Amino acid sequence: MKRANTVGGLYFLIHFFLEVISFYVLTSYTDSPFVWLLFLAYDFAAFVPQGFFGWLRDIGVRVNFALAGSVLTALSLLLMLFDLNAFLVIAVLSLGNCMVHIHGAELTLRASPGRITPCAVFVSGGSFGVITGKLMSSGGVAVPWVLALNVLLLVPVIIAERLGESDGDRNLKQYNFSNPRLHAATIILLATVVVTVRAYMGYGIPTTWNKTVLQTVALYFSMGLGKALGGVLSDTIGIRKTALISTLGALPFLIFGAEIMWVSLIGVAVFSMTMAVSLALIVSRLQTMPGVAFGFTTLGLFLGTVPLFFLRISSVWINCVMISILTVLCALVLTVICAKRESKTKKE
Repeated sequence: MKRANTVGGLYFLIHFFLEVISFYVLTSYTDSPFVWLLFLAYDFAAFVPQGFFGWLRDIGVRVNFALAGSVLTALSLLLMLFDLNAFLVIAVLSLGNCMVHIHGAELTLRASPGRITPCAVFVSGGSFGVITGKLMSSGGVAVPWVLALNVLLLVPVIIAERLGESDGDRNLKQYNFSNPRLHAATIILLATVVVTVRAYMGYGIPTTWNKTVLQTVALYFSMGLGKALGGVLSDTIGIRKTALISTLGALPFLIFGAEIMWVSLIGVAVFSMTMAVSLALIVSRLQTMPGVAFGFTTLGLFLGTVPLFFLRISSVWINCVMISILTVLCALVLTVICAKRESKTKKE
């Protein structure tokens, strides 16, 4: 596990840098009259194709997509520096983000002997990067400094590639988090639906207390912490318990924390644990195709965010009712599709 944890840690750093760059660029276009379309295009191109690039890795295409993606994010910064078309900038940026993201997921899943923690740690780095990139853009940090950060990104990418050399499918076949009595297609479909629902719910969480920059930073840090914690708990106390904690356990904190920051932050952290649970379930049924498995989760994320570009519920009470109903439904689904007993990797 030492090598797997190191790869996960390196990709935490890579993902952090990646989202700093991505949201630095995105935030720079918030005054554009086409801002919503730019963000929608980014979400589509960054999330949806990940399954395709993951499939290429799964079938043996050993292209270092993280390295190629890092070059593309650097190119997007140069295009923005020379004030070229915003849609071109976003297209290059999102494709680069997509390639780095899926490469990190596939590499961390393959490096780990059936434990989801390294990949969960990798994913958690994005939350810290999102808020950092936004702050750097709003703070007027010049593009050359962000380009320097992009160059620095190449160092952990190269090191992780050496450490994450494939052990074949031996590690992957140890992912056993899903209910063995259910068909693979049922597990994958229901887990993806949970991702979609939870992605949509995330934007409805009442956080009326969030009024300062420091409070926003705390919110994103809470998200990142929760994503990593979901992996740790799935590997230690079992996925079924973790699933119930991240759904029913989060609900009272989310509802009653609308006006109280520390209560809400606990709820957000616990709520965010579902990411690791959903990924663990899908990869358990696509053991030899970790890239495709991760692609299902990013597809779910995109589907869950699309409605928000066209309709948002402003009423706190309606959001609370919606969150309550959807949380209970997700908890019931996860109870059925999660393995009832602890995974073999935990016992080992």
